[in-house]
Amino acid sequence: MSLPEPGSVETVRGPVPPSALGITHAHEHLWCDQRRCRSNVRWRALAQPMVLDEPEVILEELAEARALGVGTIVETTVAGWGRDVARLRQFSERSGLHIVATSGYYVEACLPADAHGLDVDALAERLVREATAGADGTAIRPGVLKSAISQPVIEGAEARCARAVARAHRVTGLPITTHTSATARFDIPGGTIGAVHLDLFEAEGVQADAVIVGHVDENPDIRNLEALCARGAFVQFDVIGKEHFLLDATRARLLLRLVERGWTQHLLLSTDRARPTDLRRHGGRGYRHLLAGFVPRLRESGMEERAISAMLIDNPARALQVRPRAREVT
Repeated sequence: MSLPEPGSVETVRGPVPPSALGITHAHEHLWCDQRRCRSNVRWRALAQPMVLDEPEVILEELAEARALGVGTIVETTVAGWGRDVARLRQFSERSGLHIVATSGYYVEACLPADAHGLDVDALAERLVREATAGADGTAIRPGVLKSAISQPVIEGAEARCARAVARAHRVTGLPITTHTSATARFDIPGGTIGAVHLDLFEAEGVQADAVIVGHVDENPDIRNLEALCARGAFVQFDVIGKEHFLLDATRARLLLRLVERGWTQHLLLSTDRARPTDLRRHGGRGYRHLLAGFVPRLRESGMEERAISAMLIDNPARALQVRPRAREVT
């Protein structure tokens, strides 16, 4: 059992230097199954669950993304939601892309059945074990820790899981990425749940620059986004192309304003594909949309190439690095 090496990025084919990542999608799904989330009526009522289970279709879509210049995909599916790290390694080997797998916990309705009765330290120990020995019965190690919230407040099992992620980070050095469910984002002004999440992590001893605050582009308020950047966190526009939340034109304008105000080094981009209809084979925009559809819009908005390169290459390389550890495994 060994801990991740500080300064490296842990991929499904082993650690690589950050400089090897290239253009990076910082939050995607390649293989997931929301049908496992059956403990909540709202999840059962969804017209189209988030299920990706067509390997050849995914490989076609990844080939399109790679042809445009993508080098790395951060795959953010966790246990309880259909994660299969062996499948991700197959995708990586066949596509030639680096893929970063994820440990951690999704929202309460999707927690593994045996996680509900565990305390914070036991939940953290499970994550440390995956980061050191491998996940899903393999020796494949995740490179990111995920914490997810489904309500406007952090409470109950989700609070325990968030604290467990923080404690696992302090042992492993793996960066943290966050999720807030769409209903929660619209229950609160300007998506401030990201700040509440960050408060909890900092109370557990996590440095803000080890945290990627996700899904900020569904209910954004530029004042809150600037406040997160000022604290040192990475701010992730990761549902690009999902214009039922926010028009891509508005996303581009928000990003340009953040760049103009000096926050370029905190910004990450992705598209969060998770449903069959997100894929080009089934009528969606696919993983290629970030480079083929959205980046041209950024250029049209007046954004300089160096800022675009920072969001796609430089910032992910920093965000995904294993941090120096604050605690050792006991």
